[in-house]
Amino acid sequence: MCNILFTVYFDVGDPDIKCEYCLAFMWANERARKDGSLKNAKFSLCCMKGKVQIPTLKNPPRFLEDLLSRKDSRSRYFVENIRAFNMMFAFTSMRGRVDNTVNKGRGPYCFRLGGQNYHRIGSLLPTEGNTAKFQQLYIVDTENEIENRKRAFR
Repeated sequence: MCNILFTVYFDVGDPDIKCEYCLAFMWANERARKDGSLKNAKFSLCCMKGKVQIPTLKNPPRFLEDLLSRKDSRSRYFVENIRAFNMMFAFTSMRGRVDNTVNKGRGPYCFRLGGQNYHRIGSLLPTEGNTAKFQQLYIVDTENEIENRKRAFR
């Protein structure tokens, strides 16, 4: 006898109702009152029915927007190396017990920490014989900090 396990995929569709206050797209079942009509649906998960007001994000400088959106070689290089660039300016790193058991299926990647998370900051000075890295690039040799960062990135 063969036991076959079938996984049923259930699609609830896209969130297609816009909150009248914050303009967030929500699913019908996320409305505050399930007995009301969808036409005048109110939501509390996003902005507490307009009580919480978050200012809209400012547009990034044109230079950065171009680096992120264009298809030229410079933009591709920037996007491919964005994590390394970000790490170059990091003063701390996040630590914690990462739970990878949630990524065993076909869904989108989920990052989940178990227990306590914390930030770790290294020494402000490099150990003897080592070159500066992370926040040390801004503190150790301020005369040559740009050259040091370029060298660290290579």
